[in-house]
Amino acid sequence: MTLVNFYTLSAKEDGARLQFACRLTEKARSLGHDVFILTDSPAQAKILDDMLWQFKAISFIPHALADGHTESTEAVIIGPELPDKNNDDVIINLSGRVCEAHQRFARINEILTADDDSLVQGRKHYRYYQAQGYRLETHKL
Repeated sequence: MTLVNFYTLSAKEDGARLQFACRLTEKARSLGHDVFILTDSPAQAKILDDMLWQFKAISFIPHALADGHTESTEAVIIGPELPDKNNDDVIINLSGRVCEAHQRFARINEILTADDDSLVQGRKHYRYYQAQGYRLETHKL
């Protein structure tokens, strides 16, 4: 059964979400999971791509940007559109929309900041996943 985690950060800025997404990606990879990071836009995907390249000097996270045309063999893919296949293990949702292909993933991770817009969006996503019957966990950081 799909597990949905909601991580609520105490920070209000979007940069904190991206930084936490890097940490969460590193953790998932250390546990052997493939990860897809769903972004709002190609620009946000590129920012996250740059952040992952520089995340930690002692641990490299192999990753690729999804271009929609070619399949990547990387364990971490970043992009604004879900790939047709592969990377169906863990999704980190940084987009403003709910993951419509939620049934494909074993774990869905939503990262929220402490600003009102993010919390309202998070509540909508929570209710959506709850209606799907998924197990939900919340983590305040």
